[in-house]
Amino acid sequence: MSDEFLRVAKKEINDDISEIGILLQSCSDDDTLCKKAAHFGKYFHKIKGLAPMMGGDHVGYVAALMDNLLKTAVAGDSVKGIYLAIKKSHEFMQNALNGDAQDLDLLKAEIEKIINTSKL
Repeated sequence: MSDEFLRVAKKEINDDISEIGILLQSCSDDDTLCKKAAHFGKYFHKIKGLAPMMGGDHVGYVAALMDNLLKTAVAGDSVKGIYLAIKKSHEFMQNALNGDAQDLDLLKAEIEKIINTSKL
């Protein structure tokens, strides 16, 4: 990928992560977040596709997990733990884009547990 593409892609992802943060400020729990799941979903879906193209596989993976979880909420199902999962994912993605992708395995395990619980 060209340097220009990488620069633009990183800016777009940073902008989307910022928008997720702004949306998070308007939520306080699982119920309020589920009501805005479609809004969150559009940002995570975009990051899911764009991050791996710029070498951010770990960010793309987390975004893909969240996209999956948000689709469950958009379908009208209650998703216990989604607020905390989005909050932790948001923090992880911010840090990862700044070169600090720590605790990925722990985050993946937490999100996968929420996904599996929501399917019961």
